[in-house]
Amino acid sequence: MAKPPSPGAVPADTSKWSESSRRSVSAEWIKEYTAFTYKCWRCGESSVFSAEDQRYTYEVKKANINQQRILCEACWRRLQAIDAQLGELNDSWATSKQEMKSNRSQLQRWLQLLNERDQYVPYKADVAKKNMLVMLLRDA
Repeated sequence: MAKPPSPGAVPADTSKWSESSRRSVSAEWIKEYTAFTYKCWRCGESSVFSAEDQRYTYEVKKANINQQRILCEACWRRLQAIDAQLGELNDSWATSKQEMKSNRSQLQRWLQLLNERDQYVPYKADVAKKNMLVMLLRDA
């Protein structure tokens, strides 16, 4: 006998999940998404990962089903802005390394963004790049 859907639940269509998610154990037992509350890793604010947001995240964006939210909306948006700026700096480095080596303000901005990013993610600190920037700033 099928279990009736939970109030506010959204049916899960596992056929739309990423390949790795479809191969996971979760594909066997997740039949619906239900909203849940979590605490933002950075600011500590209480946030809700709605059932519809879960459907979009796993079925449209194809995020891995085992990926969980750790940031509230405001912190996530700030992290996205930081990552976009870091992407631009990485692109500039790839195309004009010599110019950037002597641009102290740009190097300081890059280091500041890397340090700020560390406040939003509990992993992946780019220690090598930070060390490189510290050395370049010392020599600039």
